[in-house]
Amino acid sequence: MNPGFRRSLRIAMELAASFGVLLAFDRLLLGGTAFSGIAPNPLWLPVVVMALAYGTFPALAAAGIASTLWLALGQEPGSERDYLDHLLHLSLPPLLWFMAAVAIGEVTMVRAQRLVRLERTKNIARRNVTRLTEAFHQLVHTNRALQVQVATGERSIGHVIATAARLGDADPAERRAALIALIALAAQTGDFTCYRVTGSEARAWLRGEGAQARPDTLLAPLLSLAQRRGAAIHVGRASDREALAGIGMVALPLTEGDPARLLGVLVLHDLPFAAMGAHLLAELTEICRWLGPLLVEEPRRAGPLAVQPPGMVA
Repeated sequence: MNPGFRRSLRIAMELAASFGVLLAFDRLLLGGTAFSGIAPNPLWLPVVVMALAYGTFPALAAAGIASTLWLALGQEPGSERDYLDHLLHLSLPPLLWFMAAVAIGEVTMVRAQRLVRLERTKNIARRNVTRLTEAFHQLVHTNRALQVQVATGERSIGHVIATAARLGDADPAERRAALIALIALAAQTGDFTCYRVTGSEARAWLRGEGAQARPDTLLAPLLSLAQRRGAAIHVGRASDREALAGIGMVALPLTEGDPARLLGVLVLHDLPFAAMGAHLLAELTEICRWLGPLLVEEPRRAGPLAVQPPGMVA
């Protein structure tokens, strides 16, 4: 049932009950004169109750019913009045009832509207407090997770410095292991292969832990595109997807000199697509800057007869 209809029905039933009880008392005690001998007149009661409980319009309805009863029954038998006195006697109570219905009813409606606004404000504040509490707990959880990650993660500053320090080791195997570790830290994946250009082809030089089964030779179309492009090739660019199909997600040309000479290509074989943002591409570009010179220097330091450790190709 419609809430508005239920409210109207409840008001009508209350009006009928209240005026019915008053008329019954009036009939039994005063003979049905609408309480004309009693001041203040009890017919005020429904008007005041409706004004305080529901507002102006129900109070006006109660005032209208009370005025009708008063005009129909409010005659004092045997009383001699002149015309003006009789007119004042009949019109004064209904006038006061309607004035009371409007005055008290408007105050009630203003109070009810203010309560509605306060209730709405309270609900909004409660929802905001709930959201802030959830956000605070989420921040606390994230802060703890970050603290644990900083304390134990391999990308901590101390770990990166310790890994970079191994680049100066006299053992070629240790230097290459450090290179692999640094690339894995920067690229956030161990599934990568660094190809070194030799003549007209590019052969695998360094491999991450997850790239042991990857091709030893870079496919010619991707090598040709890397020579022409001289910049990052990734699946986020629709025109690059054909060259990277079946090979990887990102290919980074490693160059030297001006004009740039292609020394090798770093291929990230597997990488979450969601990670392919501007931040990761900037880090990968930074990898190319320091990996290119190392690609030239490391074979010279290792010598032609250097033994290749596992995970690395001559």
